Amino acid sequence: MKKSVLLGMFVVAFLLLMVFPQSEVHARPSAKAQVDKQTVEVYYFHRNRRCGPCRTIENLTKKTMETYFTSEMESGEVAFFIVNVEQEDGRPIAQKFNVMSTALFLNCINGEEEKATNLTSLAYRHVRNEEAFLSNLKQMIEEELGR
Repeated sequence: MKKSVLLGMFVVAFLLLMVFPQSEVHARPSAKAQVDKQTVEVYYFHRNRRCGPCRTIENLTKKTMETYFTSEMESGEVAFFIVNVEQEDGRPIAQKFNVMSTALFLNCINGEEEKATNLTSLAYRHVRNEEAFLSNLKQMIEEELGR
């Protein structure tokens, strides 16, 4: 019974991701936004219990950030966050992006404006193809950095 309920929940979540691909959400400006500098924030959201593909998305996102954006993370131009939506400290940021489970977001801050892009469907689409995952995520971040 538990397995069929979990399977049903996974199928519904997957279908929702396919119906709402790469949507954009405009969030309120952050108090920490800098007026003259563009910053790209990468958020990987997860729950306490995660499936194999969810863990793979986290690992591939980490690999992308560490391989291609180390100097940008050190300079503050790019930031990477792993957020557990079930922990108290993760709930406010999860609510900001309207996230309740596994998700991958880019949040681009330019002055006082923020633009969030949901990359969750892209992540699931390429979860079994490391090269495609890394190159697509890298391209999305570089586009936001104006490269």
